[in-house]
Amino acid sequence: MVDRRSWESRHAEQADDVARPPSQFLVEHLRRLPRGRALDVACGAGRHALYLARHGWRVEALDFSHAALARLRAAARRDGLPIETVAADLEQYPLPRDRYAVVVNVRYLQRSLLPALKAALQRGGVLLFETFILDQQQLGHPKNPAFLLEPGELARHCADLDIVSYAEGRYETESGVAFLARMLARRP
Repeated sequence: MVDRRSWESRHAEQADDVARPPSQFLVEHLRRLPRGRALDVACGAGRHALYLARHGWRVEALDFSHAALARLRAAARRDGLPIETVAADLEQYPLPRDRYAVVVNVRYLQRSLLPALKAALQRGGVLLFETFILDQQQLGHPKNPAFLLEPGELARHCADLDIVSYAEGRYETESGVAFLARMLARRP
């Protein structure tokens, strides 16, 4: 079970990470994303939600942390951006079906959520997924295999989607070096 107090404390103490740049993978593939409603899963303070909203998407942002969502709401209000926030435990929260043109899941892994993420996509909708692979253990956090993908695992979980782009490896990212699986896949 997730310790809510530790997450609330983590987000309350962090510097203003809404100013952190979005994932480079998201930036690189922005033009491939269909217009419409987007979902940012486990959004934290919302760097991806803010980025998408600034580029014309209506965004729903889900996270466990009330502190993180409060920071995201403040940033969205300040900039006049169309972002709706939802405090949700993703292990319990039922995602709507056939609702989103885009679902973004960056640096969060809950394997049991993958079927719901795919079902949440509209026909032709796109899942942009980026998270850590086992090699990340060499660099430190996370080390728990429950939060690390096996080689090829993400592609296997999404074999029922049309995979547009898929790669695994060591990347220089906006927040340092990381071992990641990166996938852009479209619901047929």
